[in-house]
Amino acid sequence: MSQLAQGTNIYFIDPADDSVKKVTGLNSFNPGGNPADQLDDTSLEDLDKKFKRGLRTPGQASVGLKIDPRNAVHKRLHELSQDDTVDNMKWAVGWSDGTEAPTVTTGEWTLPTTRTWFTFEGYVADFPFDFQQNSLVTGEMSIQRSGGSAWTVKSST
Repeated sequence: MSQLAQGTNIYFIDPADDSVKKVTGLNSFNPGGNPADQLDDTSLEDLDKKFKRGLRTPGQASVGLKIDPRNAVHKRLHELSQDDTVDNMKWAVGWSDGTEAPTVTTGEWTLPTTRTWFTFEGYVADFPFDFQQNSLVTGEMSIQRSGGSAWTVKSST
C-alpha cells in the first residue's frame, strides 16, 4: 500500500530556545541520500576492482517552499542559514498517516506513536529565493545532513 505525500509536515527544534517550529508552505521534500563510501580493496593480482563498505556520507536534504515574508518560521530559517554559530539542528518529518505534532523534552524529540516519523540532524545550508514572472515567490532550502537518520513507523493499534 502506498502513502500520500499530502499531509506531510516538517518540524525543527529552534536552537535559540528549544521550541518546536513547524515549517509551512511546503511544496516538496527530499531527505537526500546517505550512501556508504567505497573503500578500494583491490590488489595487484585482481583483474576486477573490489570494494568494502566505508563510512556513510550524509547528503543534503532539499525543502521546496512557497516563501512568505510574513511567516515567522520562514524568516527564522533564513536567519539560521546566515548564522555561522549554529551547528546541527534536530529535524522531524511527520508523515501523512497522522496529524499530531512532536514535542521536545530537554532538547530531544518526543514523537507521537500515532504517526510515522523520519528524523535527522543538520544545519540550514542555504535559503534562496526564486522570483519568476507570473508566479509565487518560492525557494529550495538546503539542509546539510550530519550523521545518520531514523525512520520510526507508526505503531499499529
